[in-house]
Amino acid sequence: MHAEHFYVNVGELRSIVKAMEAGKPIAVVGTTSTRTLESLYWLGVKRLRGISGSDDTKQLELGQFEWRGLSVADPSITAVTSFKALIDGMSDDEILIGQTSLMITPNSYNFKVIDHLVTNFHAPDSTLMLLVSAFLGKQNDVTTIYEEAQNRGYRFLSFGDACLFSRPGVQLPSERK
Repeated sequence: MHAEHFYVNVGELRSIVKAMEAGKPIAVVGTTSTRTLESLYWLGVKRLRGISGSDDTKQLELGQFEWRGLSVADPSITAVTSFKALIDGMSDDEILIGQTSLMITPNSYNFKVIDHLVTNFHAPDSTLMLLVSAFLGKQNDVTTIYEEAQNRGYRFLSFGDACLFSRPGVQLPSERK
């Protein structure tokens, strides 16, 4: 999995924390945004656990499967707790800078931050298709969804049609009663 660089404004991350504290679902546009927010969760976990290198606010880094070593169940480390650990003592105009090689694959990765994902239809056998498949979970067959999109004439890849996926069990605000 290739590394992607990210730059996240602390004020924006603080807004995301406030939305999560208010119980609002988190919707992102794109797989890069997804990987960034999910990576920031794990980087916050590293900081909370005092793992070497996690105190550098100038350059944060997450390896491809590094999350596996961090994923020991600790229900007290929520996305809110993790993000707050990253931005504590920082001003809203500061920027978190880093890179992530986070590899999100089906049947192993459990999303910590993202509830809804707007993305395009990705190429089969790509790492991005794995991310979407992991996001949809076991009960949703991404192959069937993509075949239906193709049958309906949807366009694929970077300049194709967009779609909205929701994590299993998470409703859109319009679906809530």
